[in-house]
Amino acid sequence: MRLGWLFTALLGLLVSGCGKMFVYVSQPLFADLSRSFLEQKDPVLVKEGLPAYLILLDGLIESNPENKDLLLAAARSYSAYAGAFVTDQERLRLLVDKARDYAFRSMELQRKGFEAAREGPYEEFLRYLSSLKRKDLPYLFHTASIWAQWIQAHADSLDAVADLPKVRAMMERVIEIDDAYYYGAPHAFMGVLLSIFPPSLGGRPEEARSQFERALDLGEKRYIPSYVFYARYYARPLYKKDLFFRLLKEASSLPVDTVPELTLINTLARDEAKRLMKQALEEEYFD
Repeated sequence: MRLGWLFTALLGLLVSGCGKMFVYVSQPLFADLSRSFLEQKDPVLVKEGLPAYLILLDGLIESNPENKDLLLAAARSYSAYAGAFVTDQERLRLLVDKARDYAFRSMELQRKGFEAAREGPYEEFLRYLSSLKRKDLPYLFHTASIWAQWIQAHADSLDAVADLPKVRAMMERVIEIDDAYYYGAPHAFMGVLLSIFPPSLGGRPEEARSQFERALDLGEKRYIPSYVFYARYYARPLYKKDLFFRLLKEASSLPVDTVPELTLINTLARDEAKRLMKQALEEEYFD
């Protein structure tokens, strides 16, 4: 059964007047749907089916506006769709705006005070972060990641870029609580942040390398994006040719389904590794 067909059929149920009954029965079905697309190895299939799934999530949230888990799932889904499949900048901004809104709402529902701290001074924000515990990690990690994506999409805005210290503080708090969270991804995130800025703006290439290496150690070859981020944001700009190709060759050879929930993201990362290698060779980047 094609996912796109299934999502469309479920969307029909949502608008057919079933209302409360649909909300009641949707929770286990929703979990199965989320698991289904995360475990897909065919990005084209996901690209075709995901828009209807996003609309389905919007409808569920309208009926359950304070369901923090639905909000977080919608935030992650919009973020993933925009990052993987959308190239038009204006459309990407619209989707990432919605992802950030859902993420902020889920974070506020998980731990009250986020919105006030986010709008307040940096020191107040740090005090809020210090109150967060292990149970808050999924909301903290994914909200920080989506916020960073939003900043990237609005990089021409000084107000957006000014939010970066708070995003970095969030990811540092994730690492403080659980160094190995999400297969080492927070360290890869920190590596990117430390790589993309010059030293005058807080960039620290050697510390970035340590963060990337820690991400690879913790991921134990299960989380392929760490290899791609390391190659793209550290090895390539610093003209470390051997490291660049070693990382991408390994990423291209790793199995994508060692962890079922990472199958889709690993497949996308493996495809990106192959694209980056081909691009570097065609452009004779290191020659």
